Amino acid sequence: MSFREKSAWITLIAILLVSVLFFLHGPELFRPVADPWTFHAVVASIAAFIVIEVVAYVVLYLRYPKDARTPKDEREQLIGLKATRLAAYVYVVGSFLAVLTVHHGASAGTVGYLVLVAFVVAEIVNYTARIIYFRRGF
Repeated sequence: MSFREKSAWITLIAILLVSVLFFLHGPELFRPVADPWTFHAVVASIAAFIVIEVVAYVVLYLRYPKDARTPKDEREQLIGLKATRLAAYVYVVGSFLAVLTVHHGASAGTVGYLVLVAFVVAEIVNYTARIIYFRRGF
């Protein structure tokens, strides 16, 4: 397993962990008025994600220093581009669906929350695709 694949696993696990905790303990989705707790929950989730990422990357870097310093080759660049393209489609469709909820009476806070969900799903797709492409050998 290459260093880039290991880092993709780290990011995927961190995103899943933080987003599951946020969506389980975060604000309710369809409230008519935005909850003031929402902003604090988002900031706490982002801070937790950053801490998990930094600690995991430092451990990975200390364990495999030579692999961490190697530049990306053409295959790894192609994997990143393919995964990002797929995630961009998911994000555009998710954001468009979030905006369509305004037609059904959703508040601005709900639309923002749904755009955040679209972003999280797109990033999960991004890093899952990277892992699949690394496994396939693309």
